[in-house]
Amino acid sequence: MTRKKFHHRSSHYQQSRLNNRRTNNITRPQSQSSSIDSSSSLSVAISDETPKEIPGYYYDHEKNRYFKIMPNKAVGSSNPFSADSITKRVEEKARELVIPNQIPNGISLLLDREINFNKPIYTFKSENRQILIKSLRQVGSIVPTAIERTPIKDFQIHPYFNKILYGDSFGNISQMKIKCTSSSCMEIYNDQMAKLTSEISSVRLDRTDLLMATTLGDTVASGNMYILKLPSGPYRDTALDVRYTYRSGSTIWTSSFSEIDSSIALGSSRKLSVIQGWEEYPCVNNFKTNSDVFALDFDRYQPDIVFAGCRDGKLRIYDIRSDCSNSHYGIGPTISQQSPICHIRQIGAWYILSDGMDGSLSLWDVRNERRNFDKTYVYEPVLEFKGNVNSTNIQYGFDVNLKEDIVAIAGQDNKVRFFSINTGRTIRYPIGPFKDKVSALRFCTWDSVGLNPELDERGEGIWMAAGKEFIWWSIGNNDM
Repeated sequence: MTRKKFHHRSSHYQQSRLNNRRTNNITRPQSQSSSIDSSSSLSVAISDETPKEIPGYYYDHEKNRYFKIMPNKAVGSSNPFSADSITKRVEEKARELVIPNQIPNGISLLLDREINFNKPIYTFKSENRQILIKSLRQVGSIVPTAIERTPIKDFQIHPYFNKILYGDSFGNISQMKIKCTSSSCMEIYNDQMAKLTSEISSVRLDRTDLLMATTLGDTVASGNMYILKLPSGPYRDTALDVRYTYRSGSTIWTSSFSEIDSSIALGSSRKLSVIQGWEEYPCVNNFKTNSDVFALDFDRYQPDIVFAGCRDGKLRIYDIRSDCSNSHYGIGPTISQQSPICHIRQIGAWYILSDGMDGSLSLWDVRNERRNFDKTYVYEPVLEFKGNVNSTNIQYGFDVNLKEDIVAIAGQDNKVRFFSINTGRTIRYPIGPFKDKVSALRFCTWDSVGLNPELDERGEGIWMAAGKEFIWWSIGNNDM
C-alpha cells in the first residue's frame, strides 16, 4: 500500500515540481553591493550533471558559478573576467594535464570546454600540429661524407645551429652541418670529432655546449661515458674538450641529462648509475635494479627523481637522495608490462609514455597502481596505442615533440608511425618502409628560430637515421 501512495501523483503536482526545478537551477543576479558585478556572474545549484555551456559565460568549477566574459575594451585585458584572462586560464589548465579521452572521470572535458563556440587554444594548436604531420612528405636524404660510413646508432639536432651530432657502430662521434628547408636538404660539411672505444649506444645534448656519448662496450673493455665540450658558434671546428669520463664496468645501454641540475643517469646491466656534481666533485651512486636498464628519464618537476625502464618490463622510480644499498626495486609505484621497456618519456607531471619489445606503446599514470587482496598488484595503462610492430630490437627510433602531444615511433617493419598522445589515435598512415631499420629519429621545429638568424630557413619536419643515411621529411610545398 505504501508503494502505491508514493506513485500516486497528480499531473498538476508533477508540472508544478518541474517548474520549480527549472527556476531553481539558475538564481537571480546579485545586487550591486556584491563584490562581483551583477552583469558578470550567474550562480548554479550543485548538481551531479555536467553544467550546461552558455554562450558568453565561463563556468568556474571551484566556485560553482557562471562568470560573464567581459569585452577587453570595456574592462581591460587584465580583468579576471575579460576574454583574454579567461582564455589564458583555460589554456594554462589544459597544459597542466595530459588529456587522453579514455582517462576515467572525463578529464578530456577540460579540453572540450568551449568559450563562445570556440575550442580551447590547446586543442586548436594540437590539431594544427596533427595537420602538419599529415602533410609530411620525403624531401631528400643525406649519406654523410665522413671517413667511415657505418650504420648510425643515435643522433641529436643542435637547437641553435643547423648541425646534426651523431654516433655510429664504429664508435665515431661526428658533426654534420646541414641546410634543410621545407623543400630541400643538403650536407655542407661533415667532420669526425672523436673516436671512442666501441659502438655508440646513446648521444645526448645538454644545454647547447655539452655532448654526452656512451658506448656499449666489448670483449676488451666495458661501456664508457664521455662528456665533450662542443665548439662554440656555427663555425667549422672539430676541436673537442673532454670534460669527464666514466667507466661503468658493464654494458651501458642508455643515458640521460637532468634538465634542472648537472646530474647524469646511466642505464647499465642490472644497475642504475647516477652521477652528481661531475663538473667539480663527482659523486656516483649505483642503484641495484636486478634487471638491465634500457630507458631513462629524469623527472622535470622533482630534480631528485629518476625513472628507469628495465628489461623485465618494470618501470622503477628512484629517489637519488635515498640509501642506494636499500633501493633494490626503487621507490614509489612500479609499472609492469609484459615485455622489456625500450623507451620512456615523462609526459606532464604524472604520466609516463613507454614502448615495449612486443610492439606495445602505452601511457601510464604513476599514481594508478592498485593492490589486490592477495597482495598482488594490478597495472593498467590509461591509454594504449595500437599499430606499432616490434618483437626483436630495443633500438628503434622514438621521439616526442616539444609540446608533448605527438609521439613518433619506428617499427620492425621499417615504418614510422605517428600517434596523438591526447587521444591514442594514429594521426596518419605509416611512412615507409625504408631500406634499413630506423635506429633513431628526431622532430625538427622552428622553436629556436628567434635565437639565431641561421635557422630562418630551417624546415619543420622530422629527421630519421636509417642504416647509413639521414632521411628528411618535411611539409614540402604545403608550407604552413
